Amino acid sequence: MKTSSDKDFTYAMLPLKILAWPVGTWPLQKYNLASAMRSIVAITILIIMLIVVQIEMYLDHSDTEKNLDALVLITCGILAVWKVTLFRIRSSGLVSNFTSAVRDYNELVGEEKRAIMRRHAYMGRVACASLIGVSYSAATLFTSVPMFTGNDETGTEDNRTKKESVDYPIPSELTMEVLQVPEYFYSLIFIVEYGMLLVTSNGNLGSDGLFFGITFHLCGQAEILKLDLSRFIDESENKAERMNVLTRRHRHLLNLFGKLNSIISSVLIVQLSSSCLLICTTGFQFILSMSVHNVVMVVKTFTVMCTCLTQLFAYSYVGDYLKNQMEGIGYSAYCSSWYTIPKSLSRDIVFVLMRAHTPVYLKAGQFFVVNMETYMSIVKTSMSYLSVLRVMITA
Repeated sequence: MKTSSDKDFTYAMLPLKILAWPVGTWPLQKYNLASAMRSIVAITILIIMLIVVQIEMYLDHSDTEKNLDALVLITCGILAVWKVTLFRIRSSGLVSNFTSAVRDYNELVGEEKRAIMRRHAYMGRVACASLIGVSYSAATLFTSVPMFTGNDETGTEDNRTKKESVDYPIPSELTMEVLQVPEYFYSLIFIVEYGMLLVTSNGNLGSDGLFFGITFHLCGQAEILKLDLSRFIDESENKAERMNVLTRRHRHLLNLFGKLNSIISSVLIVQLSSSCLLICTTGFQFILSMSVHNVVMVVKTFTVMCTCLTQLFAYSYVGDYLKNQMEGIGYSAYCSSWYTIPKSLSRDIVFVLMRAHTPVYLKAGQFFVVNMETYMSIVKTSMSYLSVLRVMITA
């Protein structure tokens, strides 16, 4: 599949390719056996991680810290598997949007429009860097805590026996004992589990970064369309032909968003419910850790909460921003000098206003709107549940 050699396209899409290509979800790749194998390997790694964590919880469900780590990893692992699978199987919407982005950059003319695209590419890079930076920090923290805490001595309640326990980035100590893994494999297991955490980050938040990047590109195209609609009467000689081009462009952008929304809507249902669950549980553990002065758990739970809140905020902000950009298309058409053109042509302005009047929402499951109001509602609901849990414990 041909791509653009434009430096602006490289600036916008290279970070997305770095995150999506290893897990086989990069839309501009050749969909062959090699790309399928990358997705299969990534999903297999994630499933192995989920199985190990589930076995560990089955063998020992009395350790609250380990259970919290297991809950976080299971939730993030399920999200990563779901996103990689969905972005691979239902890739037509992403391919259409990225192919359109290639054409947009190849046909980009004018410094003003280039500045608009560059600004939205920067917004996509910031969103992607924020998500993956927080996620990689959490993965590094999960890995570094066992390294710095070392092996702790734990004993039974009557202090008759003491045993050295080996901590791993992923809760798997008892599983390794059952499998009778030799101690000299400790370093190798450590590296492999850190790799599993990175794959989880790429599959989960890396997929989010891919979606945010192309959505901000779509917003940039909407802003360029607003600019063209506000000026087409003064700058076009053949106004009827130019108006037809702009209305087709408006319809094209709406179709592209519809394809994106059909992909992400099923992801957002799982994303919102799991984020709400993690915010409640990690927040509760954060309060308990503060009360017993457990610094390690305070840092870990705070990092997980920051990751969940950042991810939710990113989806909500993108949903709001896209809605405002699409609504602005109608306002820009109305602000043009439509009263100076023939009546037959001004009717096209009315049709643009009618299409723009219908709100463009980012939806979860095609019925739950995702915007900043949703973000505040989820945060308030999570805090309410957290308050109830805290009162139950203190009582």
